[in-house]
Amino acid sequence: MKNDARKGFFLGVATTLALCLLVNSLTTYFGKNSFYITKAKAIYSLLEDKYIDKIDKEKAFDGLYTGLVALSTDKYSRYIPASEYESFKKSTEGSYSGIGVKTSINQEDNSIYVHSIYENSPAKKAGLLVGDKIINVEGTAVSYDNYTECLELIGGKEGSSFKMTIDRNGEKLEKTLTREKISVPTVASNIINEKIGYLKIDAFEAVTYDQYKTELDKLKQSNISSLIIDLRNNPGGLLNIVSKIADDILPEGTITYTEDKNGNREYEKSKAGELELPLAVLVNENSASASELLTAAVKDTKKGTIIGKNTYGKGVVQSTYPFKDGSALKITTSKYYTPNGVCIDGVGVSPNIEVENPKDFEIPPLTSSHIEYDLENDTQLLTAVDFLEK
Repeated sequence: MKNDARKGFFLGVATTLALCLLVNSLTTYFGKNSFYITKAKAIYSLLEDKYIDKIDKEKAFDGLYTGLVALSTDKYSRYIPASEYESFKKSTEGSYSGIGVKTSINQEDNSIYVHSIYENSPAKKAGLLVGDKIINVEGTAVSYDNYTECLELIGGKEGSSFKMTIDRNGEKLEKTLTREKISVPTVASNIINEKIGYLKIDAFEAVTYDQYKTELDKLKQSNISSLIIDLRNNPGGLLNIVSKIADDILPEGTITYTEDKNGNREYEKSKAGELELPLAVLVNENSASASELLTAAVKDTKKGTIIGKNTYGKGVVQSTYPFKDGSALKITTSKYYTPNGVCIDGVGVSPNIEVENPKDFEIPPLTSSHIEYDLENDTQLLTAVDFLEK
C-alpha cells in the first residue's frame, strides 16, 4: 500500500510538472495572449465537469480550430478536419474513384440533386438523369445536414458497388452503381463557323494542362484561324497549372508575381514562344483567382482581347499545411500581382469589351471534352465571334 501511495505521489508530481512546463511553454510562445489559452482550458474543464451529458472531444476541438481560423482571417482561409481533408485533396487532383456526377443543393427544399453527369460514367450507364434527387445512399438517408458525409459514401474504392435511391418526379427508384476511376473533364473544345477554335476551361486542376494541350492540338489540326478561351464560371485552382498554360500563350516576360507579408516576391515567368493566333478571352463575375491571373496577364501583355463582365476579384494565394492527425490548415499567405504590378484583390479585371448575357441564360457545365455552343442566346460568345471575324 505504501509503495502504491508513493508511486501515486510521484506520478502526481510528474503530471503537475508536465502541465506546468506545457503552460509555461505556451505562455512563452504566445506571450500576453496566454490568457486566451488559459480561458479555453477553463471552458473545456467546465464542460467536462459540469455539462450534463458527455461532450464529443473531437467535435469540440474541431470547432475550436475552425472558429480560430474563420473568425480571425479572411473568407478563403479555413481549418480542414481530418474527415474532410482527403476530399479536399481530391478536389484539386482532377481524378477520383466515384460515379461521375456533380451534385447541388435545391435552395427551395434543401434536397440534394444531380446537377450534371459525365459522359461514359457509371452514373450515365446506370441511367441517372440530371434533376434526380438523391434520397438514400447505402442505407443512409441523404439530407442537407449530412451532405458531406453522403458525398463520401458515393465515393469509394474503384470497382466496389453500392445502392442509391433516387426520387424522379415523385417516383422512387433504386440504382446499383459500380465506382470507377473518374477523370474530370476540365477542358472542352469545339469549332465555331468552321474556323474559330473554342476552348472552355472549367478549372485549373492537376489534369487541366494535359487536357488543354490535347484539345488545343485538336483545334490546330483543324487549321483554326483564331481562338476563344472561355474562362466564365472558372473558380481558379492551381497556380503551377495556370502558369504552364499562360507560358504557352504569352510572349516572354512576367506572367504574375506573388508577395507575402514580409515583402518577399516570387515570379512566374513565360519563356520565349507564344500562341500565334488572334485571341479573345471570355470572363464573367464568376471568373476568379487563377482564371483572373491568366486574364490579367493576357490583358497587360496585349496578347488578346478580354470580353464579358468584370471578374470576381480574388487576388490572393492560399497555402495548405497538413497535420499528423490527418487535418490541415489552409490560409492566405500572399497576394498576386499582374505583369503591370496591379493587385486585383477585391477589384477584379475589367474587360476590354463589356457585354452582359441575358439573365435567363446559363453556361452549361462540362461533362466531356466536347462542348456545345449557343450563338443565339450567348451574347458574350457571339460578341467574341464577331470580333474575331472582323
